[in-house]
Amino acid sequence: MPDVAFLFPGQGSQRVGMVQELASYPEALESFQRASQALDFDLLELCLRGPEEELSLDFNAQVAVHVTNCAYASILKRLSFVPQMASGFSLGIFSALVAAESLTFDQGLEGVIIAAEKMSEEGLRQKGAMAAVIGLSVKEVQQACREASQVYLASVNNTQQLVISGQEEGVEKAIRLCIERGALLVKRLPIGWAIHTPLMERASQAFAQAIQGWEVTVPQIPVLSYLTGELLRTPEEIKEELSIQFSRPNHWHRVLLRMVDHGIDTFVEVGPGNVLTQMVRWVNRRAKAITAEEILKEGLSNAELGMRNAE
Repeated sequence: MPDVAFLFPGQGSQRVGMVQELASYPEALESFQRASQALDFDLLELCLRGPEEELSLDFNAQVAVHVTNCAYASILKRLSFVPQMASGFSLGIFSALVAAESLTFDQGLEGVIIAAEKMSEEGLRQKGAMAAVIGLSVKEVQQACREASQVYLASVNNTQQLVISGQEEGVEKAIRLCIERGALLVKRLPIGWAIHTPLMERASQAFAQAIQGWEVTVPQIPVLSYLTGELLRTPEEIKEELSIQFSRPNHWHRVLLRMVDHGIDTFVEVGPGNVLTQMVRWVNRRAKAITAEEILKEGLSNAELGMRNAE
């Protein structure tokens, strides 16, 4: 059997039709029905048919990806896929904690909704933006951020694949500086908030206050913090992680390296798309990476996944 880690994507992985593969599974339908009741709109219909511009709105994208993640996880659980570790990229951490039974489905959805509301409130105070930068070092990007002002290194996916975030005007200036300094690619992301920066400190504080009364349990599978790469061991650590994440940088590369150090040889992206699958290959080309969508399409069992990896 392979040593498997589940990776849960965050906002940006959404696309119209992303749940097509899930529509025949009762676990998935139940997840979307429960979410639609809480949201007061038909989330499954939005994911299946769009329109794209509505699905891509920050709030809609975040809840859509989270519920899709949870739907995939529930199906994989019934098919006897048991991960040895898990983590989530950005708001994907909520999905990881639901899969690890640290949060209930309702808590995970509530958490994503509260997070979106608090970040939106902050976004109304100051327009934010994010951009991906490929081909410059961490130091070079940090220097561009300092020169642009109110822009920060928000995510280190690997040493050459970075994300910056901050006030919109500053991000635009940092984009120009990165291009001038030889970046291979600089791409504005479809996110209108300055996530993973000190500009979201008030959102972090407001979120912490909102979840004070939550009952959080110890994860049934090890879950790594995407901020530090360390294990989230206690309910207190989990609540802190969920609260501070909006105003702290994401060090996703540490998660992948730590998982490899723990013997993980197979990574399953549990959600829409293959963004995290590609990141695995950037960090460790020998590691096996596959999406949950591929597993369902090919009808793979856990044992068959292991045999496929051994080929």
